[in-house]
Amino acid sequence: MDRDPNLSGYLFHALHQAHRTAMQEELAAQGLDELGSPLLMMLLQSRRENGDIPTQRELAEALLVSPAAVAMSLKSLERLGYVEKRTDREDQRRKRISVTPRGEAAVEKCWRALAAINRRMMEGFSSGEQEQMAEYFQRMLQNLMGTPEGVPQNPFERMGCQCSKP
Repeated sequence: MDRDPNLSGYLFHALHQAHRTAMQEELAAQGLDELGSPLLMMLLQSRRENGDIPTQRELAEALLVSPAAVAMSLKSLERLGYVEKRTDREDQRRKRISVTPRGEAAVEKCWRALAAINRRMMEGFSSGEQEQMAEYFQRMLQNLMGTPEGVPQNPFERMGCQCSKP
């Protein structure tokens, strides 16, 4: 068996899990423990602010998940009153997803939770180190996904939103 002594893949997985856990704990502290996908909610709100209401397929493509996974998340969010589905006027088979007023309030809490977790995670890193890390993550995504340089990996940018830019 070929064993790679480089543990960066394991460390990346551990970081992802720790970030996810911290985010869920922060959301629970704000009364949003039932919110399964904060990124999905944030993405929906960002698109709405740009005057666009996305389809389930567009969301799945932006988040790099299956349409079925997005459909399950949306069903739960709709049941909880965070989002609503509407039939597309031009194509009756397509559903457009928008954030409800309850969802808008939750999105604000999601942004605050994400900012708090990111501050904690990046403590002790200079701005230059943070920029370099972001470049490394971009390259890793490009390597794994086979996408050419310049193709956005950030789900907000893939959906044409610049809200994640400073």
